[in-house]
Amino acid sequence: MDPSGARSRPLSGEPKPGRGETGSHPIVEPGSPRVQAHQLVGRYRLLFPIAAGGMAEVWAAKPDGGGFARAVAVKLVRPEFAVDAEYARMFIDEAVVASAIRHPNICETYELGREEKLLFMVLEWVAGDSLSGLLRGTELNPLPLEIAARVCAEACAGLHAAHEANDADGNSLGIVHRDVSPPNILVSVHGHVKVSDFGIAKARNQLHSRTRTGEIKGKLAYIPPEQVLGQGVDRRADIYAMGCVLYVSTLGLRPFGGGVHAVGNIVRGNYRKPRDLQSDYPEELQHIIGRALAVDREARYQTAEEMRYELEQWLLTRPLPTKHGDVGRLVRERLSDERKKMIDVLINAGRTIPEALAKRYLAQADKNATPTATSGIVLQPKGLGPKKVDAITVRPPSKQSPAVVPGAEGMLAPASSVVAAWRSSSTNEAPAPPRRYAEEDETLLRQSTVAPVARAAPAASASEVPTVLPAAAMIQPELTELVIRRMRPRLAPAWVLALVVLVLSALVWFAVNHG
Repeated sequence: MDPSGARSRPLSGEPKPGRGETGSHPIVEPGSPRVQAHQLVGRYRLLFPIAAGGMAEVWAAKPDGGGFARAVAVKLVRPEFAVDAEYARMFIDEAVVASAIRHPNICETYELGREEKLLFMVLEWVAGDSLSGLLRGTELNPLPLEIAARVCAEACAGLHAAHEANDADGNSLGIVHRDVSPPNILVSVHGHVKVSDFGIAKARNQLHSRTRTGEIKGKLAYIPPEQVLGQGVDRRADIYAMGCVLYVSTLGLRPFGGGVHAVGNIVRGNYRKPRDLQSDYPEELQHIIGRALAVDREARYQTAEEMRYELEQWLLTRPLPTKHGDVGRLVRERLSDERKKMIDVLINAGRTIPEALAKRYLAQADKNATPTATSGIVLQPKGLGPKKVDAITVRPPSKQSPAVVPGAEGMLAPASSVVAAWRSSSTNEAPAPPRRYAEEDETLLRQSTVAPVARAAPAASASEVPTVLPAAAMIQPELTELVIRRMRPRLAPAWVLALVVLVLSALVWFAVNHG
């Protein structure tokens, strides 16, 4: 069972859920919790089920509340097993083991919690399908050789990280997955591969009891001969399973078959070589499979990294490199319509409207922030009521006398008035002289929310004054001349600002029409 939605069968040696039998099988107690859509589990809102397994089920969920929130997979112990202490210990062990591994090719575990009688684990949700889902069809549909090798190589990288994981004191955890199989290898629509489901993994210092003699954990078609013979397992058991996965994904057949007949073939190492089935099958890949499936574990790859290295070496010999984009393209082609809809729903569930976010998170103080020349609409500060004035002095971009724009009362003068004033400055009309800086201007400036601008000693030429007035003029007309005088050395020529406005307008038009 995996968080991507692939339905896995109960593991051999585990009781099937919901039987209601007595004996060693847990019975559903009256009042045991049953989850349903839209139920809140911890801080997560359940959306819909995406997978079911032997002792747990997986739901797509989203953190409750607004803002940015990505979809996650919530794994819940089935009610009939939640009341059994041994299964609860196994569930906790799975979360502890998975959270100890940090690697891009391992499905990440975020949280472990309990909600009343519900024991749950929050996992990374992978937008894609399991390898078993990609192989699914009327018969097993093999992948292209290069794609299969790329997927197996990345799965080997994740397994090696698990095998090498240490505890807080730097001691090896001795993790063995023990259930490496196509349902537990997830492939995203972006071509990324992740190993998931450490539910029956073996590791040191686990809470649940050790595997008893004669008990086999894992899928029969992927277990190594030493596990069948009860000789114990180590990381090389996972390498053996990866050899089976590579065989299945490239040929569409299980090397040892299925059922009880597979046990004898596994112990004796009897399987048909790939080149016996396909004459054009690459010899290098057959060699990799043969070494991974060796009956003697000393003859196998000793680490998953060794197997990954040989797969990468073979990929380098191919005419074209196999990239994540190639894997993702195949995933999208093989996704069922139902799964595509599910992925779209979960991706859209994490999107929010920018305007709603701004309204929710912007503090009131931000609305009264210091205005700038590009602030747009600015709220008038308290205590600064509109005062009537006769004129606003504007210096045109020429070396002539300043122009006067009449009739500005508590608002920014219209652009047409400014243009008319500039035109009058080129005639013989005598403009009104600019009002001189006075102490009352300094007092007025301090009372406003406009941050005082550092005084510049040299006076700027008239050509450096922009054609666009600062937004501070919208707060109080009397400040216009003062702000222009004090900001004059810091402002760019008018044509520069006009060019910037033109470019920004073009970008907005392009985004609206082609976005």
